[in-house]
Amino acid sequence: MKEPAAPPPSVEADYKRKIRIAKEFFGNQDVREIRKLDIINYKEHCEKKFTWKPKTLKDNLDLFKTFMYYLKDDLEVIDKIPPFPGIDVPEAPFRWIGQKDQLQLFEKVPEEHRPIIAFLMLHGCRPGEARALKSRDIDLEQGSITISATFSKNVYREKRKGKRSQPVVIPIHPELRNYLEVRLKNSLPEAFVFINPTTGKCYYEKKLRKIWQHVRKQAGISNELRLYDASRHSFASQLVNSGVSLFTVSKLLGHSSTKMTEKYSHASLESMRAELSKISLQGEKVAKLLHKKEEQL
Repeated sequence: MKEPAAPPPSVEADYKRKIRIAKEFFGNQDVREIRKLDIINYKEHCEKKFTWKPKTLKDNLDLFKTFMYYLKDDLEVIDKIPPFPGIDVPEAPFRWIGQKDQLQLFEKVPEEHRPIIAFLMLHGCRPGEARALKSRDIDLEQGSITISATFSKNVYREKRKGKRSQPVVIPIHPELRNYLEVRLKNSLPEAFVFINPTTGKCYYEKKLRKIWQHVRKQAGISNELRLYDASRHSFASQLVNSGVSLFTVSKLLGHSSTKMTEKYSHASLESMRAELSKISLQGEKVAKLLHKKEEQL
């Protein structure tokens, strides 16, 4: 079995493992002779050998299907793709919190790490995108931020997550503008916006995870609430439930269509209209919390 291009580093180990599982099952079988029954047998083999959840099983079969398309479209060694069995995947639990809870958690964040956490909560970016943000991406004159890169694990990639993802331009939240102005004042274009004060380098995935573990411990909340839930999911959910259109929220999140954003349109909490500035960490309070940090830059 010849493999297609390797995936991002964040999923590389799991990708290689699943490729190895497929190799062990199919062995030296000619790929031109793989039929629907072979795929079904492979699915049943994985179900018996591994204690995978439905989503993991589906991901595994999807990976093999991608390999088959690679053989058909790129290498042209097979004429068609055999049918793959469907797998029902239960919808994953959706977690988010309101502004009051966000502020309470934000206050548990160590002072030196508040800038990047505030940015995540107020802009709805993925953690990897915030970590990859550089001075050149900030346009203070236009009041905008261009999200065009991300970290996959700790590898910087000049592309957002997703096969068809494109750079997205979002507005600077008023509560972060002063911090960004000070941060960019003496920064080179290639300098990362958010620097871990402990190392003087960009934030690594492990560090952000430790910071959030500290916050959860201090607040006494469940480990099930991820930083992603308390920032990106909560950002979108609060806006949608405040009456902001799915189209606008979709643009702020960098989604390619509103279809991806529909999951945030759950039970409404309020009927009032809201603009981006309605999402807040209590402006004056955040300004004070970040003030010391600005003076140190």
